[in-house]
Amino acid sequence: MTFRTIALSSSIATRRTLSSVRIAGCRLPESYCEFAATHGYGRIGGLVIIYSGVPEHPDSVLAQGARVKGFIDDAAAEGCFEFEPDGDEMIASGLYPFAASENGEYFVWDLNEKCGDEYSIYCIGARMAGLRYAAESMGELLEKLCSESIKDVMGLGYAPLLPTFEGL
Repeated sequence: MTFRTIALSSSIATRRTLSSVRIAGCRLPESYCEFAATHGYGRIGGLVIIYSGVPEHPDSVLAQGARVKGFIDDAAAEGCFEFEPDGDEMIASGLYPFAASENGEYFVWDLNEKCGDEYSIYCIGARMAGLRYAAESMGELLEKLCSESIKDVMGLGYAPLLPTFEGL
């Protein structure tokens, strides 16, 4: 998908760096690596922030992802995570965040799939209110977010995002 760039990112990871990053022993999905090496850290459509692929960045997929993973695990353990319509406790155990919306949703990979080139992507509703299947790759997710399919991913209250990228 092509995006109109509003501002360049201050944090663009190299392919070499991205290929060395591991989460729970698994490499990063190829579609995320392509995005991170091309666009970097930033906001899609004025709403969805894609975490940086640069490991030492404070809003990186490693640092911010691990922090949010802790929230997810705590919510599931405390019975505060709603798994419907597309999830269950088993899926929740392998979810790892790579992006968040300004409204509180999280986009996560299902690492239960064990180290493939891609992982299924889910959207966790704000305040852990629901788990929806979103896409099979970053490219598919971005296409959906910028079309009427956003309603299937994030809910009926959303309109398609503009295909813009604002580097942060």
